[in-house]
Amino acid sequence: MVLIYGQTPARTCRLTTDHVLHDEDGVALRINKTPLRLPPPLDALVLQLVDIAHSHEHAVNSNETNAPWLFPTQRPGRALTSSRLATRLRNIGLPSEAGRCAALLDLCTQMPPAVLQRLLGISPMAAERWSAGAVRMAYAAEVARRP
Repeated sequence: MVLIYGQTPARTCRLTTDHVLHDEDGVALRINKTPLRLPPPLDALVLQLVDIAHSHEHAVNSNETNAPWLFPTQRPGRALTSSRLATRLRNIGLPSEAGRCAALLDLCTQMPPAVLQRLLGISPMAAERWSAGAVRMAYAAEVARRP
């Protein structure tokens, strides 16, 4: 979620199985108002997390929605902390902040700011700023490629 959809580690850690939608069209994740359709193989990985969470539901469902966390800890009712997630990502060579920024810039090249706002739950002002940054980066890359 951090590296594909530009979500903060804190927001990612708060996801529960209620955020995952599985229907005949595939798997979606409701980060904000409009669910995001997950591409393969991410869809299968998220479904695995849901299955694991449901198999351990008795130990992990004491949060505000009473739904199992997607990223639980070994302490019942506790989700993974954002700092622990960031550390895990960094340990496998994926710096969360740089990855998040890259993901948001990439998404801004694919869709308008209003769509980003509805899908990702970022503010209108943040969506506009990220989009402006993506345009500047695309222009800089184009200028760098010129002979």
